[in-house]
Amino acid sequence: MSSYSQQERRESTGSSTTSTSNAEHDDLQDTLGNSAIQEMLSQSGVPHDSAYHKVYQNHVNKDANINISLSETQMRNVTTFQEHWQRHQARYVAVAAKTDIPPKLIAALHWRESTGNFNTYLHQGDPLGKKAVNWPNNIPIFHKWEDAAVHALNMKKYTRNELNIDKDTREGPALATYAEAYNGLGYHNRGRQSPYVYAGSSPYTSGKYVADGKFSRTAVDQQVGVLPLLGSVDGADSQSDLTPRQMSETDAWNKVQNGDVLLREGMNSVYVRALQSHLKDLGYNVSVDGDFGPGTMRAVQEFQRDQGLAADGVVGAQTAAQIDLAQQTSATSGIAMN
Repeated sequence: MSSYSQQERRESTGSSTTSTSNAEHDDLQDTLGNSAIQEMLSQSGVPHDSAYHKVYQNHVNKDANINISLSETQMRNVTTFQEHWQRHQARYVAVAAKTDIPPKLIAALHWRESTGNFNTYLHQGDPLGKKAVNWPNNIPIFHKWEDAAVHALNMKKYTRNELNIDKDTREGPALATYAEAYNGLGYHNRGRQSPYVYAGSSPYTSGKYVADGKFSRTAVDQQVGVLPLLGSVDGADSQSDLTPRQMSETDAWNKVQNGDVLLREGMNSVYVRALQSHLKDLGYNVSVDGDFGPGTMRAVQEFQRDQGLAADGVVGAQTAAQIDLAQQTSATSGIAMN
């Protein structure tokens, strides 16, 4: 795990215990209905005065509307994770038996920390057999992954007990809360959704620790979060379909419209392909290949000049809105002519 995530953990250490307000509880009841929320809370056993109750409640609120939509690179990463789980599940099951943490959750944590590298500490992804550098670094030196993993997870016994989790737990919000607490509550304390949990799904849009102690509101975590990873191996129950799927051009364009993604020269992605498709529909000379090269730059700047926008060649929410308006106008004009 890189240093920026360790800084996140340090910032979150010692978070104050909080209780849930009546207003928050009412909001949750409005979202899910009283009987549903009472059932979920009773199943999770998360006390209202628990340090994790607000975190858990946030995940309950998100649970009904999670859309997992991944880039091509993220989908390849998920496929590799699935293959990794199939090959090594016995090792995760063995650690689960000693820690009472679900084996698929352990595998997802391991993937986030070190892409499943068994030569690293589960604590933070540092190399085995050496003194840990990143936090937590006040741990014994381990030479075997299983021993280090058991130690790392047993450091979180309090979290496990507060969330009433055992190795058979499948409840999505409880597993999401555990994963967020494992990584640290820095994002929660900033009022942000944790990419460690949600990257690649709709609750997460942006925000990332890009260096030790440095948080960027606009940076986007390109790793796949724990919840989509669990969904890929049927490791969590949710009101939403947690099965990962590849992002469509429509999904990608929606993110550009919302200002979640800025498109600029040098990028190569489904976001760029969606942009190119829209520009081509409007009659601009551009290839739909996903590559934001000089040709796409010229087409964007030409469109921006036609619309009276600053021709900087960068496509964000404002340019995307003008593209949509131009398409609507073109469609309306076509209907009128007919």
